[in-house]
Amino acid sequence: MFRVHSQPVIKADLQHGWQMVFWLGKAFDYRTPFRDALSEMVAILQPSETVRLELPAYIPDEDFVEGLLVVGEVALKTYYEYPLGYLALMSRDKKPLEAVTATLLPFVHVGSA
Repeated sequence: MFRVHSQPVIKADLQHGWQMVFWLGKAFDYRTPFRDALSEMVAILQPSETVRLELPAYIPDEDFVEGLLVVGEVALKTYYEYPLGYLALMSRDKKPLEAVTATLLPFVHVGSA
């Protein structure tokens, strides 16, 4: 289970099509566990699908990190940034994003730590 500050919602995104945003931390809090949240997503999705997470190697003070979460045949772009404290899953098509996030949402707890 991972905590978010507000209920995640799928929204239209002009650049990527559709995105699900997870507000995980406070602005500029470099302790926000974005990589841990992505690893937890992989663990949640893994039992029913082949899942692969592709992120660049960790560097201290990293920010604006793009990656890829591949779930079965679906590839979702990932993006997180510390200045705003959010992690996003993005897709050109809404249906694959809906399917993946439907599996994740039961493991999301809305509220502060």
